[in-house]
Amino acid sequence: METNPRGYGERCRLDTFYKTVLKHEAIDYIREMKRRASRETSLERLPQTMMDKLCSADDYPSDSYVFSYCGYDLPISSQQVADAFAGLPEQEQSI
Repeated sequence: METNPRGYGERCRLDTFYKTVLKHEAIDYIREMKRRASRETSLERLPQTMMDKLCSADDYPSDSYVFSYCGYDLPISSQQVADAFAGLPEQEQSI
């Protein structure tokens, strides 16, 4: 029986190649993570003014109270303001 079977050298070279490839993939991954960390900012660290620019709000017709006067629709989104407006006499509503 041979102590050094045929193909053993090829397997060692292939194993070394795979280990080298994996090592360089790990290096590339770490380098990419460092690059991202230097360019990206956490949302927690942004000031409120920047956060306000990033957000958006949907405006649905069912979220507001609509009053009609002189052919114009007046949408009012606050319930308290809508109640106060509805409580005014017609003459004061026209102002």
